Amino acid sequence: MTSDPVPWEWEFDWHLTNRCNFLCEYCHPQIRYVLNKVHLTEPSPELVVRRFEDLGHPCLVHMSGGEPFLFPGFADLCAGLTRKNWISINTNLASPELVADFAAKVDPTRVAKIVAALHVPERERLGLPLETYAKSFRILRAAGFDVVSLYVLYPPLLSRLREDLAVLAGLGVEPLRAKVFKGVHEGRRYPEAYTDKQRRLILANSGEYVFNQPYLDGMLAFRGQSCTAGMTSFKVTVTGEVRRCASVPTAYGNLYDGTFRPAQSAEPCPARRVLVLSQCLAYLVDPPKAAAAPAATEAQA
Repeated sequence: MTSDPVPWEWEFDWHLTNRCNFLCEYCHPQIRYVLNKVHLTEPSPELVVRRFEDLGHPCLVHMSGGEPFLFPGFADLCAGLTRKNWISINTNLASPELVADFAAKVDPTRVAKIVAALHVPERERLGLPLETYAKSFRILRAAGFDVVSLYVLYPPLLSRLREDLAVLAGLGVEPLRAKVFKGVHEGRRYPEAYTDKQRRLILANSGEYVFNQPYLDGMLAFRGQSCTAGMTSFKVTVTGEVRRCASVPTAYGNLYDGTFRPAQSAEPCPARRVLVLSQCLAYLVDPPKAAAAPAATEAQA
């Protein structure tokens, strides 16, 4: 999450629940049409905390879904994980009571980042005013959490981007970042399909989100380059299976049942196209020189 030295040794990108109170049109198809329609029984917070503590390495656990705050006992889960580890969260910030419970129970110094993804069309469809989002955002910031708003640059939203950003700023939602859309819209694959005019608009309104430029430049594959994913960074699925990363399904056992074992050495990346560029830039043994400085990890939206 930072270019400064960090206290953790391993990082986990954990899809901890399929539950979600949103059904965003631009959600990744596997999540929108498959995962979020099958609500598996989640493990208990106590089991997950024990499994991470048993690893013997201080960890940073990135939590996404689904909507993390809908994991049963989420605040207790976070309070337990942060006894010996650190967490980061990607949330739609649409559960005000649960956000308040979290803010009261969890130590903000053990939370590396909270990315509050702003899904304007879905909020409008559900009748959820931006004021409630902003209130939860302000509660977290007042409690000492490092929280940032994230606006997904879905192509139909670009015409209203500046207006939306101005409204959010007026509600005290700062900092705010805008992130390129990755996927297919009207038969065109993005981010490649953004026009030159759209690219200029995106780069002018990205805020501190440093990965839009590499995405727009076509930095979407690192096949054959040595990477520590699977060795010190991992993807955990909703069933507890540990994989190399979001782009490569190589398996290393199961976190929940205690069979997880990491790779012993860095291996070349086999992916033809990566899903989370920022993770690649953080975990490549020899990342591209122009991108080596921002050693940050992007929470998935």
